[in-house]
Amino acid sequence: MKGFGFLATTILFAALPATSNYQLNSYGFGSGGTVSSQTATYSLEGTTGELTGASGSTANATTKPGFVETQQANVPKLSALDNNGGEYYNKLHFVINEQGNPTDATYLIAVSNDNFVADTKYLQPDGTLHATVSLSDYQTYSAWGGSSGSLIIGLSPSTTYTVKLKATQGKFTESAYGPTSSQATAAPSLTFDLVTSTQSSAPFSVDLGTLTAGNINTTGSTINTSLTTNGASGGDVYIVGKNGALSSSSTGSQISAVTNDLASLSKGFGAQNSSVSQTSGGPYSVASPYNVSGTNVGIVGANNRSLYTSTSPVTGGLGVLLLKAKSATNDVAASDYQEVLTFIAAGNF
Repeated sequence: MKGFGFLATTILFAALPATSNYQLNSYGFGSGGTVSSQTATYSLEGTTGELTGASGSTANATTKPGFVETQQANVPKLSALDNNGGEYYNKLHFVINEQGNPTDATYLIAVSNDNFVADTKYLQPDGTLHATVSLSDYQTYSAWGGSSGSLIIGLSPSTTYTVKLKATQGKFTESAYGPTSSQATAAPSLTFDLVTSTQSSAPFSVDLGTLTAGNINTTGSTINTSLTTNGASGGDVYIVGKNGALSSSSTGSQISAVTNDLASLSKGFGAQNSSVSQTSGGPYSVASPYNVSGTNVGIVGANNRSLYTSTSPVTGGLGVLLLKAKSATNDVAASDYQEVLTFIAAGNF
């Protein structure tokens, strides 16, 4: 009788865990991670098992395999990058979107003027850019201004800058750079206008009327100057007189410009601010000695003097000016007493 032997073979199939939305491309068993090598500057984290695996990505996200990848901080981005409505010509304002990172996470901010083709600089805590990275360039969300944001300074006007950032929180956690944001700095600007309350186009003139000895006359119309500038330190309007006096060319007589109370003098001529305001920015203010009232005036001499000023960018700065004069009994009568006033605007960029 012969015996027969049977060889039974069992075929096992393994399937990677998956759902309709996700699939785990690799899995395995290992001993976990450990700091296996360390110096004063670097640490190496080693693992056993899970040596390889497939990465997954979409247009908006990337996932990578491995224990270290799971420790990385969330990839941050900017929630704002702007030039303050066209005002900033040498800086940009930004706000970080933490993307759920803890409060002790720190962020490195990279800036480029050519979309990171050949130019890459890094934002330092003082807002300036540097070509190399140091640990102090990694700052917390709070240190970068929190929800109010912070400034990138020392930029060139009319230039588009691209900004990206990455996050880290402790060892082995630095994320990839997040999406980029771009914004152009504004061009430096200064707008100045001069009219009178009764004239909208040049040539302009204001009338002091007929001067009677001992009486103080005021111009019937005002001189209105307006200034708008995005100068980082604001701007100024200056006033200068051709003669420093009301002069009569036919007689050679003068009524000199003064800084004083005309009521206390026998004669004199000068300017007095009537009102000063701004639409936004500033504040726009009148400079001494023109910030007076009543019968007081400020000198309109042959040297430039600041009349209106702002130490910050200002829009619609408006100064309204009056002229006052008083003649003496010994002044020579004439119909051609006049002064030529020049107004100069300057932005402080």
